[in-house]
Amino acid sequence: MSIPSHPCVVVGVDSSLHGLAALRFAAAEAAVRGVPLYAVRVQSEMLPPTDYRAIDDAFAEALGGFPYGVEVHKQMAVPPVAAALARRASSERDLLVVGESGHGMWHAFWFGSVARACLRKAICPVVAVPAPEMARTVWRRIARWRRGSTDVWQRFEEEQPSLRG
Repeated sequence: MSIPSHPCVVVGVDSSLHGLAALRFAAAEAAVRGVPLYAVRVQSEMLPPTDYRAIDDAFAEALGGFPYGVEVHKQMAVPPVAAALARRASSERDLLVVGESGHGMWHAFWFGSVARACLRKAICPVVAVPAPEMARTVWRRIARWRRGSTDVWQRFEEEQPSLRG
């Protein structure tokens, strides 16, 4: 893989909501800057290095296809994700775009955060694009539902309305 010396925008591609938001941002930034866009898919499955269906599907989902007027290069890489993306964005003039799930510090502590790891490893500017508000709202509701209320009487009122008399 030859790495050009001219600036480019590098984006990590996945099918999550924050990954698709990052892809939209990266395509718009590449168009504004007039530089090529490198869409990098990191996966551990043993697929041929020319199997770009996941990248094609992500562009179709996020933008309805490939952006007009932007030179797009598709690449496959092997884990770890942050190291692979930082290797691709190897110039100080590049821009690395990743999605940020918004699950919070606790989730990042236990499972790791690709955006935080890219900030540590990359030598170029890194943009962490947050998930859409709709996704963050759903995650907060799920977290609240799983956690439950710590007030026993409030939980009793919510779970057993027929017993209130």
